[in-house]
Amino acid sequence: MEHGSREWSWNVSEGYFRLITECIRLFSNSRMEFSGLEKIIDTRSASASELHKLYRPEDMKKHLEIIPTDGSVPLKVTILESSYDAIDDSIPSLEEVLGDSVSFANAISLLLFDLVVEENRTEFVTKFNLSMLDAKAYKGAAKRADGKVVPIR
Repeated sequence: MEHGSREWSWNVSEGYFRLITECIRLFSNSRMEFSGLEKIIDTRSASASELHKLYRPEDMKKHLEIIPTDGSVPLKVTILESSYDAIDDSIPSLEEVLGDSVSFANAISLLLFDLVVEENRTEFVTKFNLSMLDAKAYKGAAKRADGKVVPIR
């Protein structure tokens, strides 16, 4: 493990795993270089402190409901200590806005949700094998609170 980095392990749901792999694809394609989850987290961690301002609480809750965090798929990443701290520091604001406890893995999930919304990829919903009802709910949640709707077809 590199100096200034932190290894982190958890078990995620199948949907969360698909969220990760889709974000790796989107992130890599947007930069025209292969990137892993570690690179995504390290690159986007600074924006974690803004997540509670970017989305309506009900939309973040809907994301966490449709794509649950906990599951049986093991995952291990090594991220920069500064990335870990930035994400960890965002948790109290997220908890206040959501009115519920937010795990570190939930905060990562919301960071990935932000990437998906930002990248605005139409095929996202189908990649998760969501029901039509969940797909409609997710599309409704995939917008920033500032009123700028990001259409997902």
